Amino acid sequence: MTRHACRNRRPQQCCGRKHSRGFTLLELLVAVVIMTLMMTVAFGAVRLAGSSWEAGIRRAGANAEVRLVADFLRRQFAQLLTSASIADDTRLIAFTGNAEIIRFIGSAPHHPGVAGLMVYRLDAEPYADGQRLVLSYATFDPGAEDPFDVLSYRRLILAERCAAITFEFFGTRVADAAPSWHPDWHDYEKRLPDLVRIKLLAASDADRWPELILPIRAQQGSS
Repeated sequence: MTRHACRNRRPQQCCGRKHSRGFTLLELLVAVVIMTLMMTVAFGAVRLAGSSWEAGIRRAGANAEVRLVADFLRRQFAQLLTSASIADDTRLIAFTGNAEIIRFIGSAPHHPGVAGLMVYRLDAEPYADGQRLVLSYATFDPGAEDPFDVLSYRRLILAERCAAITFEFFGTRVADAAPSWHPDWHDYEKRLPDLVRIKLLAASDADRWPELILPIRAQQGSS
């Protein structure tokens, strides 16, 4: 093959040599932009998955806390007394409450060194910029004129980070009357309420609490 014949052929076919074309600057820039977009989308998906996972963990923790508090209070309200005998053989309904505090007499909790009957206080206690739910308890004194007048309580914090807490009471105060919700319930009532409703307004969405409605299943009064 002559030199002139080789000139008329394509470069890839000339003398058996093959030549590859490199990337242009524009192609490199396009590739970099595409890679950047793909990495941005990938990292966004990872962040979204991480946020969803953390939110799920917070919700699961909050739900577990709600169940624990609700179960604990349900057990306590199932063990309170219908009435109690105090000084001078006076008998009173062993329950009283308003929008901010509930007081009742019931069995002792499962706590070391505690036995017999106890006086309980369930408070919507001011705390920080809001309120917290606190259960306090002390030994019941049948000789006291006012068994709820206790100087020293043991305290158990049930819920914090609440913007507001209110209590309501459902039942019939007088015979033959239709039951309804009431903002308070006094110890001079002739009967106990049927239900207690606890409204906990959360300080943030992450600490949201459902409304707790707890039945009262009283035991026989003390002698």
